[in-house]
Amino acid sequence: MTEKIEKPVKEAGDLEKQESSFVVDAEFEKIVSGLAPTTDDVSTPSLTFRVFVLGFIFCFALGAINTLFMFRANPYSVSSYVATLLSYPLGVLMAKTLPRFQFNFLGIPIDTNPGPFSVKEHVLIGIFGSTGASGIYGVDNLAVQEIFYDLDIGHFWGILFLLTSSTLGFGISGICRRFLVRPKHMIWPTVLPSVALYTTLHHVDTAAVKDDGKKHMSQLKVFGIGALAMGIWHLFPNYIAPMLQYLPLLCWFSPKDNLVLQRLGSPQWGNGILSLTLDWSAVGSGPMSIPFWAAANQIINAVLFVWIIAPISHYQNWFNQPKSSDGTNTTRLFDKNGVPFAGNSVVDKVTKDLIVSKFEERAPIHFTTQFCFAYFGHFASLVAAVTHAVVWYGSDIANRFKKSMSDDADADDIHCQLIDKYPEVPDNWYYVFFAFTAILSILVGQLSAINMPWWSMLLVIVISFTGTIPIAIVLATAGVALYMNVVSQFIIGLLMPGKPIIMMAFKCFGVTVSMQCLTLLTDLKLGHYMKIPPRHIFISQIVAQVLSVFICYATMRIWLLDPKHSVWVRATAAEKKTMTAVEKSWTSYTFNVYYSASLIWGAIGPKRFFFDSQYGSIIIGGAIAGLILPILLKMCHKFIGGGIWQLMHPALLLSPASPGANNGIWLTSFLLSTFTQFYMYRWHQGTWKRYNYVLATGFDIGVAITTLLITFVFSNWEFPSHFFNHGSDSESTAHGTGPYYDWCYVEEAEA
Repeated sequence: MTEKIEKPVKEAGDLEKQESSFVVDAEFEKIVSGLAPTTDDVSTPSLTFRVFVLGFIFCFALGAINTLFMFRANPYSVSSYVATLLSYPLGVLMAKTLPRFQFNFLGIPIDTNPGPFSVKEHVLIGIFGSTGASGIYGVDNLAVQEIFYDLDIGHFWGILFLLTSSTLGFGISGICRRFLVRPKHMIWPTVLPSVALYTTLHHVDTAAVKDDGKKHMSQLKVFGIGALAMGIWHLFPNYIAPMLQYLPLLCWFSPKDNLVLQRLGSPQWGNGILSLTLDWSAVGSGPMSIPFWAAANQIINAVLFVWIIAPISHYQNWFNQPKSSDGTNTTRLFDKNGVPFAGNSVVDKVTKDLIVSKFEERAPIHFTTQFCFAYFGHFASLVAAVTHAVVWYGSDIANRFKKSMSDDADADDIHCQLIDKYPEVPDNWYYVFFAFTAILSILVGQLSAINMPWWSMLLVIVISFTGTIPIAIVLATAGVALYMNVVSQFIIGLLMPGKPIIMMAFKCFGVTVSMQCLTLLTDLKLGHYMKIPPRHIFISQIVAQVLSVFICYATMRIWLLDPKHSVWVRATAAEKKTMTAVEKSWTSYTFNVYYSASLIWGAIGPKRFFFDSQYGSIIIGGAIAGLILPILLKMCHKFIGGGIWQLMHPALLLSPASPGANNGIWLTSFLLSTFTQFYMYRWHQGTWKRYNYVLATGFDIGVAITTLLITFVFSNWEFPSHFFNHGSDSESTAHGTGPYYDWCYVEEAEA
C-alpha cells in the first residue's frame, strides 16, 4: 500500500529553520521541496535483478565511451542522462517480457521479475550510469605517467591505484551525511533536474504537478518536445553552422582594425567580453537548476576577473611577461623568450626529476593572465569555502554533530519521515570501509613504482576530509562544485619539489577522495528525495565504482596498445602541423593539461614557479582574499543587516574562471538563469514548477543523443563550406575570423 504521511510540519521545525544559518533562500527551498514526492510505498521494488543487468550495461558503455573521449583534442563526455532515458523503455520491456524466476545466490534472494518497473529501480540504474559516465580520475594519472614519463606501474598496481583512489571518499561521506543530506535546507540544486525527470517518466504525484483545475500539457510531452527541439538545434552550432557557437557582440560593433577591442571580445582568443553562445553543450542545464542568487555571484566573478582584471593586467603587463604567439585564453606555458614550454625537455628521462640547470636556462616560465587569476581563484575559493563554513555555519554543524545520535533531529521534515522507514547505513560500514581503503592506499603508494611516502598519503586524506565539508556545503546550497586539485598540488609541491610522479598521485587522491565523497552525498540526496533505501544507494555506488574502475582501465590499456596513440598525445605544436586531421583530433587536451600541472607543481614546484618569480602574489593574494571576504560579509550582515549579504557567497565570488573554454558561456548562462530562475520563477511560478527542470533535462538529453550521432555517424561526412561553416583557415581569414573561427579579427602574434 502507499503510505502517505499527512502530518503537517511543526511550528518548532519552522522556528529551527528560521534560526538556522544554513538557510540561504527560504522561499526557493520551499518551492523546490514540492518537486519531490511526499508519498511512498515501502513495498516498491528497489535493488533488483533488473537494476544490476541494466546498470552494468550502461556503466560499461558510458565508462568505456567517455574514457576513450578523454584522448580527444576537444574532450566531451556523453551525459549520464542517456542512461536515464534509455533504461526506462528497457526496464519496462523487461518487466513485460522477462520470465519470473526466484532463487537464492550466495544466500541472497533473486527475483528476475518482481513486477512493474519502478521509479526506485530507475534511480539506481541511473546511479550506475552516472558512475560510469563520470569516469575514473585516476586514469588521467596513469595515462600521463605512461605517455609523458614512460612509467607503467603494471596492471596489478594500476588497478589497485584506481580502486583505492576512487573509493576512499565513500568512508568520509558517512560522517557528513547527517548534516549535508538530511536537512531540508540542504537542497542540492544539481539533483533537482534528475528528480523532475524521474517523477515525469513514472508519473509520480508531486506538489509541482498538483491539479489546479486547469488543463496543462503533460510534463512528459514537454520533456519530449524539449529533447527533440534541442537535439535538432544542436546540429547547427556543432555540425551545420559551427560559427553559431560564438556571438561576440564587442567584436561586431568595434572597428575591425582595433585589435585591442577585437581581442577583448574574442571568446576563443581573448576574454569574451559581451560574447554569447548558441551552443547548449557549452552552457548546459546548470543555469536552469541553480538559484538565481548563485548565478548572480557567478556573473560578478566572471566580469571582475575575466572581463576586467585579466585584460588590464595583460595589457599593462603586471607580471613582466614576454610577448607570446598565443592568446590570453589558453593553458599553454611559455618561457622567458615567449617560446612555448615543452616540459619534457627539462625532466630527467630516468629519474623523472627536474634537471635544474636546463630549467634555469629557460626560466622564468610564464602563463597567461587569465590562467594566473584562475589559480588565484582556486586558492581564494577554497579558503573562502572553509572560512565561510566556519563563520556562517559553524554553530549549525556543531549542533548537527550533537543531534546526530538523536532520532528526532529532523522529525518534522516529511522527506525524513518517509526515508526513516528504511534502515540507515550503519556508521560502522563507513568506518570499516574507510579504514580498509586507507590502509590499502598507503600500501599502493609505498610498494608500487610511484614511491609515495606513507606520511604523504595520510596528509592527503586529512586535507581531503578538511576541505570536503565546506565544498559540500557550497554544492548543497548553491549547486556549484569546487575541487581540491590546486591546493593539493600546492601543498605536496612545497613539501617535495621536483617529484612530478609523487605530485600527480597526491593530487589524484586529493581530488578523487573529495569528489567521490560528494558523489555519494549527491546520490544519497537523490535517494532522499525519491525515497530509495539508503543501503541500496550505498551498495549501488560501491558496485558501480568498482565496475567502472575495471572498465575505464581496460579502455585506456586497449587504446594505448597502439604506440602512435601516445605519440599523438605528446605532439608539439610544430609536430601537429604535419599530422592529419584525424591524428590531430586525438591529441588529448585533458592529458596535456594534467601534464602541464605536473610540471608547474611537481617538476618545477610552486616555490620556483611562483615564489621565486613575479607570480607569488597570486597565491598569497588568493589565500588572503578567501580568508577576509567571508568575515567581511558576515560583519556586514550582522551590523548593517539585510538579506543581500547572505546571498553573496565568497566561494562563488572568488571561484576560478579557467582559460581554454568558450568565454561566451558567462553572459549566456546569466541571461538564461535570469529568465528561468528570476523572471519565470517570480511571475510564472506555476509554469516554472511544472516544467523548468523537466525542460532542462530534456535539453541535456537531446544534446547528448545528437552528440553521439555527430561523433559516430555524421563525422564521416564533412558538411559543405558556407558562410557559417568555414572549411579551411584561408576561408575563415577571408571572412575576417582567423584561425579561431569566432568572428573576431585577431592575429596569432602580438601587434
